[in-house]
Amino acid sequence: MELKGVLIDTGTTYTVLPEDILGEVGAWGPMPGVEVELGNGEKVRAKAYGVAIKIEGVEAPSISITFKGAKTVIGVETLESIGLKLDPTMGNLEFTRPKGMAYFY
Repeated sequence: MELKGVLIDTGTTYTVLPEDILGEVGAWGPMPGVEVELGNGEKVRAKAYGVAIKIEGVEAPSISITFKGAKTVIGVETLESIGLKLDPTMGNLEFTRPKGMAYFY
């Protein structure tokens, strides 16, 4: 499943996906849930799932959460897993390491 026009938010820890598309994206789980604080200060209990996310041709495992009314947002944990950072001046994604390379030190 390809998602276009998705918000990337470096203030969001986990990627957020609506519950109704979890099956389409091949999510596995649920894993233990997590309490999250939304931008409006509301705290909700979210279900957590494992997903494989592909951005800029690189796929990596990531954690996705879902809750009532969730809209798709790519979080910083996913960006780091893929090796991307957001250039705040241009709004572009930049690789922080060679494509497809993961580090373990």
